Amino acid sequence: MLNYLIIFVTVLLMVAATGYLFTVLREKMDLFNNRVIIKSKNVSQNTLDKIDLKIFKLGNIKLTIGDEIRIYLKNNNLVQGTLIGAKKKDNCLCLVTKQDELIELNIKTIRKLKVMTRYGRLF
Repeated sequence: MLNYLIIFVTVLLMVAATGYLFTVLREKMDLFNNRVIIKSKNVSQNTLDKIDLKIFKLGNIKLTIGDEIRIYLKNNNLVQGTLIGAKKKDNCLCLVTKQDELIELNIKTIRKLKVMTRYGRLF
């Protein structure tokens, strides 16, 4: 009985690992073809056309469209979401939150930025 349980758990672990690997490979192929999938009803092609920078460096952190980031603001608020890009003229970051809101944050209001997951990265 215990042997069957060990085999079952091992098979589940291998299925989960291969699923994760295929998901990352698909994201990598999408990045290679200059295509990023963002699940949002508020993001349209018009919104993406207004964005100046899709890949940029903020301080010493390289950011790419599709990265999930956590931003601590100077007024001790926390904002989490998926990065869409940056507007160079307005000096702000554009991101979509988990509640499907489009937010533009001025860089001067950011106290700390942390990248939670990178789009198309294995680890």
